[in-house]
Amino acid sequence: MSEQNVPTWKNDTNRSSGTWAAAVAVMAVIGFGFAGAVSIGAAVASSVSSHGASPTIPASLESQLHSKGFVTKTTSDNWGGYALTAKTNGTITEAFGEWFVPTIQCARNAPSLEDAWVGIDGYSDGTVEQAGTYAYCPSNGVGPYYWDWFEFFPYETIVTMNAVNAGDLINAYVLYNPDAGIDGNFGIYTLVVNDLDNINASFAVVGNPSTCNSSGCEGGVDNSAECISESLANQGYNLPNYKTLEFYSCDATVNGHWAGIGGIPTSDGVAHVYAITTYGYTSDKEQQTVSILKTYDYKDDNFIITWKRLN
Repeated sequence: MSEQNVPTWKNDTNRSSGTWAAAVAVMAVIGFGFAGAVSIGAAVASSVSSHGASPTIPASLESQLHSKGFVTKTTSDNWGGYALTAKTNGTITEAFGEWFVPTIQCARNAPSLEDAWVGIDGYSDGTVEQAGTYAYCPSNGVGPYYWDWFEFFPYETIVTMNAVNAGDLINAYVLYNPDAGIDGNFGIYTLVVNDLDNINASFAVVGNPSTCNSSGCEGGVDNSAECISESLANQGYNLPNYKTLEFYSCDATVNGHWAGIGGIPTSDGVAHVYAITTYGYTSDKEQQTVSILKTYDYKDDNFIITWKRLN
């Protein structure tokens, strides 16, 4: 792949030349993929910021509703999409999502960014292991640019991997294997992004939560899984108009049971499923709304996020 002389978000550093690409085997890749990558000094995606109080539902009633396929509606200043939480830490071992990279319209008066990702952790704790795509306009009349990326938040900075194109079909995985080890340290995350329209943009990377430094360790409690479109209005970035973003599949593994994010019953270890509406950080109005869950590949694994406003 030739050198790309275009900016990445929050950083106009050019990508270094070089090629690292592989056809990633579904659910089975552990590898390193840093050639040609750009580290960016601020996080794209972070743990969820709440916006006001969630609707209050008595616990006894909520469990009955969820067992019949209902979810709890909640709000956030930065996330839009769906999240699932487990009753027991360490029981969520996989998150998967599939979407088309949305075409964005750059905001007129400020840099703008939209990123779509899947992850483990982050809904109820301060760590996220995540991977996905983002669309970025650094200034008026410049861009848009489209990239894939990963991060172990907050222990490392965003790593931008490869240029992708609007309209590319993406699937992304975050896998946690407590039994896999590197140099005797067990508990491995594998983050995978497949660009099914440009296999050269696909990548897989490995994170070892037992490798610690002064900042901490790459690891979380493995208690939530998410499929998210994120706004960075709270960091000074408008959310560009992408019209709609459809997660054709949003699936997770809880206690060894694989299903749609809204299709795993409470008996299999699910505590809650949340439908998250984004409220603008500056406007305090709906910025992203989310549809009900429908069935695509698995029960209750498909939904649409709709753009409403810049901030």
